[in-house]
Amino acid sequence: MSNNINLKKIEKILSKHPDVQEVAVIEHRPGVLVAYIVSGLIPDRLPYHSTCLLEHNQEKITVHTEDISYSGFCLIGTPVMKQNDTTRLYVRLPGDNEEKWFNGKIAWCRESKAGIQLILDNNEQNVVEQSINYILNNHGFLKVLQRVITGRLYKYISQTLPNENVPSVFMIVKSLPLKIDGQIDITALPEPGNNFW
Repeated sequence: MSNNINLKKIEKILSKHPDVQEVAVIEHRPGVLVAYIVSGLIPDRLPYHSTCLLEHNQEKITVHTEDISYSGFCLIGTPVMKQNDTTRLYVRLPGDNEEKWFNGKIAWCRESKAGIQLILDNNEQNVVEQSINYILNNHGFLKVLQRVITGRLYKYISQTLPNENVPSVFMIVKSLPLKIDGQIDITALPEPGNNFW
């Protein structure tokens, strides 16, 4: 049904929508187009309340997390600390059963709050990303975003293209997986499931 020219045209139209940062449209099976969308509506920080240990200047202090991001935490109950000071955090990540130590540095500090930028190796980065995805999925954030963005994009593209060129599914993803040559790795994209229009 579709050829690469039509898919590129659909991608070009979708990429002009303000909710879309990146897009890849593939023909999942004959007659079923799937649009994979990276959106700026996915929040950078998510609420996450937990007690943890902050190790700073060889002193361990019990503090609380306020939120989590792909790169760190906002903490409450911290002492005054200098920006770029190194620190360690003993924290249980969302969806994890046990606490782990993470290295980091102070990104900012105001009164009794501080932003900790984690210094992560690849394995630790994957663990943190899985934790963020756990919150997005288990607290319903992703479902709400999926519905909102899908509704907007469906309405937007339906006004421009004939029905056969409108994607059946809009999948919200954090990023588009790439091969070494920079092309999108279609085999690494998530399955669209049954949320067809």
